[in-house]
Amino acid sequence: MADPNSAPERGVTPAELIERARRANLFFRASYEGTDTKRVRLPGAAIDELIQGLASGVHRELCQIVPYSAVGRPADLFSRAVFRQLAQRAVVRRMYLVPGEDVGSGDVDRQVDEDRANELHPVKVPVRISGEDAQVPMTDMWLIDRQVVVRQEVGGDGVVSWVVSQDTEDVQRASLLWEELMRRVPAADEAPHRPPGPELTRSLLKTANMLYAMAPMSCGPSHQDKKNCSWYHSAWQYLRLFDMVSSPQWHAEFYHRRLVEAVRAGARRVLISGTADYTTLAYVLHAIRSTNGPRLADFEVHVVDKCQTPLLACHWYATQVGADVQVHKADITRQDDVRRLVDGGRFDLVVADAFLTRFARDAAATVIGSWSELLRPGGSVVTTVRLHHGNSWPDSDQEMDDRHRVSDLVDDFELRFRERAASWRGLLPVHLEELSAAVRQYATRMESYDLGDADEIRTAFGRGGFTLSDAGVGDVYGELVRTKYLRVCAELSGDSGGSGG
Repeated sequence: MADPNSAPERGVTPAELIERARRANLFFRASYEGTDTKRVRLPGAAIDELIQGLASGVHRELCQIVPYSAVGRPADLFSRAVFRQLAQRAVVRRMYLVPGEDVGSGDVDRQVDEDRANELHPVKVPVRISGEDAQVPMTDMWLIDRQVVVRQEVGGDGVVSWVVSQDTEDVQRASLLWEELMRRVPAADEAPHRPPGPELTRSLLKTANMLYAMAPMSCGPSHQDKKNCSWYHSAWQYLRLFDMVSSPQWHAEFYHRRLVEAVRAGARRVLISGTADYTTLAYVLHAIRSTNGPRLADFEVHVVDKCQTPLLACHWYATQVGADVQVHKADITRQDDVRRLVDGGRFDLVVADAFLTRFARDAAATVIGSWSELLRPGGSVVTTVRLHHGNSWPDSDQEMDDRHRVSDLVDDFELRFRERAASWRGLLPVHLEELSAAVRQYATRMESYDLGDADEIRTAFGRGGFTLSDAGVGDVYGELVRTKYLRVCAELSGDSGGSGG
């Protein structure tokens, strides 16, 4: 073993060692920055120097895309001062990308007002994390005189860098992105189109990591896993964030319409039976408030689940929106637990989303019987049930779903998640590789039971004492493949309350 205190190799002077170190630094910089004469890469910490160096080179127009998360950062104070000065001699256009439909948030509005007071030209664009919107990069971008583009990049390890490019293709892509997003800006007299139901994107951005970190500590045996369901709840809200798992959002019109109808018909005691997070609760509360009639205080909303994790999530959401919601850690298939739930009286409405297929047929019949026990005569169930018929890999003579690029469904699922999350990784506190592993585990372990075709499920509700007022089939994007769901609204017969088993 060489002695660290021995002299350097013969013939190499200290000055030459320094020169070798300088060459190593040049090689490193070349590998980091690249050798393309039309592109330069800088570390994220160089932002102030970058702004100072580039602002003076703007002659006519600066177009900026600023994600919502970047608003109000202390580091922006310097850039704001620079861009205010720039606005005195050039046009500065600023576009705030706001996750979700709620573009009227106070902090964004305050920044927009400040921009206008300083002669900048700001607009707000809502971006939902689903479909094509998942490909909108939620990172800063500047377009200088339509000739140079500056874009922020976030690596898989979370390291931020900046790329400055005058490459024609880079500039064209940036210009097209700007123009496409500008087309989404509503006219001053145009009411923005909102899908039915609550907008939860911003809430999910806050809580996805909370559930990811909390699930290993708060999960235990559940209907998803008899030993521990942390693999399910850890990944769930990140998948929900990118609209990749079944939720009421896939049936938004159905849930909103049926829940509003139930509230208007007098439903005041509501039970959410089984939930992955607070999405179903949000739809119930949104329907109550959409009636513009009874106050929230006039309602009793309960949530029951076998796992503590979604109950904690529901408690968090209820606190955020000022609702008093009671949560129960209980097993809907156990008669003792069902009896305890009805101690305070029977319910007017039971709501569940894609819950029955967590159970084999006999156990699913028990759940329907429990709902019968929990409801008053004339009370209703609003739910969806996944249909397994046709829910499989397409046959060779069928049109292939454009999401599938490799033969393994789990590989495809993980690939879609990586593509959607890559554009938003600046908003995600967990590294992409770690999240991808959790997503893959979800896709591998998730199980859904086949309860038969639509007629068989309708018959099962009939045996439980229910009369179906709505039981139509809807086709949705699905998790691994396109999937059909039976959308059920069923009323408990007047002589059936408490007779289910």
